[in-house]
Amino acid sequence: MRRLTDNRLEESSLKLRLALRAARMGVWDWTIDTGEMNYSPRAREIYGFTPDEAVTIDKVRGATHPEDLPRTSALAKLALNPSIRSREPYEYRVLRADNGQERWLLAHGEAIFEEIEGVTRATRYLGTIEDITSRKATELALQESERRKRLALEGARMAVWELDLATDALTSSAELNRIYGLPADSHPTVEELRNFYAPGERERIQEIGMRAIAEGRSDFEAEYRIRRPDGKIVWLLLRAEVVSDEDGRMTRVIGVVMDIDERKRSEESQKILMRELAHRVKNSLSVVQSIATQSFRGGRADPAALNTFRNRLVALADANEVLLNKDWSGFRLRELVDRIVAPYRDPHDRIEVSGPDLDLPARLNVPLALTLHELCTNASKYGALSSPAGKLSVRWEKSGEGEIDLLWVEQGGPPIEGQPAKGFGLRLISEILSVELGAVELSAAEPGLRCRIKLLV
Repeated sequence: MRRLTDNRLEESSLKLRLALRAARMGVWDWTIDTGEMNYSPRAREIYGFTPDEAVTIDKVRGATHPEDLPRTSALAKLALNPSIRSREPYEYRVLRADNGQERWLLAHGEAIFEEIEGVTRATRYLGTIEDITSRKATELALQESERRKRLALEGARMAVWELDLATDALTSSAELNRIYGLPADSHPTVEELRNFYAPGERERIQEIGMRAIAEGRSDFEAEYRIRRPDGKIVWLLLRAEVVSDEDGRMTRVIGVVMDIDERKRSEESQKILMRELAHRVKNSLSVVQSIATQSFRGGRADPAALNTFRNRLVALADANEVLLNKDWSGFRLRELVDRIVAPYRDPHDRIEVSGPDLDLPARLNVPLALTLHELCTNASKYGALSSPAGKLSVRWEKSGEGEIDLLWVEQGGPPIEGQPAKGFGLRLISEILSVELGAVELSAAEPGLRCRIKLLV
């Protein structure tokens, strides 16, 4: 019977040693009266003690980080107090005895109490230590990342939220309450927040979200208006991402809300100013046109020249309109070409326009509009558009980084002998407008006039 018990104890001891070795834990045993510490090889390795040196409580305290020593000493007193007998694990730092390297440790301990001369007191304190430096570094990095994210969100005045789709439970924040004009300690439901939406906004946001899902995207963005409890209508920006489980079922929506009311109102003010400016420019062009008509009527000017002058003003007005549609931030190449050639189209559709729908900077608007207008005027008077059989092709493509090639090709018009005669319009293109555009090449081939324009964007 004794032999069987010894075998079980030996087996139990072996299992404990294997578990400690697998977990890379060290074992320590502190004899309270003498201050001696019995440290296992792994415990010595963690602290930087040599295999043979005597380890005392003073050496252990000396290796403990000065900032953490008061806390570990206080925790040890709680563990050794017979009325408390704390077994709470604790994390602390040590400065290794051999090289001074800082390491994070996790300690578990339990005191053994005996009654001596009628007094219960701790005689031994045993436990384990584990080096958790790598884990702690990961935790600290995560905390730092979270802190930076929080600071970024606070700096941008963004509110983070999360919606559980199964329960419709909303996780909000004080910042979200501030944006919606609610008390900081409010806990609104998602339905209560939706009730603040301006008319039609709820349906529009749902449509945007469903469209994103239909397109296979998990994220979407929307600008919308709410009416706060004080009656003020404000613009908000919503960015959200749908999270799905392993089976592809949508489970959560995580996102941010940002107050963009000041930006939207500024944009609206700019649009009003741009519309007013465009209106004034068009009025000014009309005034100039009227002055020209009044000044040169009654045969005091060539009617054809006066008509050409008017058409150039119309081209400028069209260019101005294209810029207005883009808030003066640029324009679409196709839209400008279509506007300029529109007056020269006929039921036979002899004008072909092709090319990618590219955005161009605002500075190219007027010179390109005038160039296309002069080419159209020349084609209608002397070129392809002056003949029933004539055709015109306008096409463009990106030819390099920051470059666009636009090719104007006429065919089927009256034959051109030699180089095209340069009246005012063609001289305007080749000598003045080409500087603004990038480069212009005019040539007369067998089919008709060709113009290659290199736009530098």
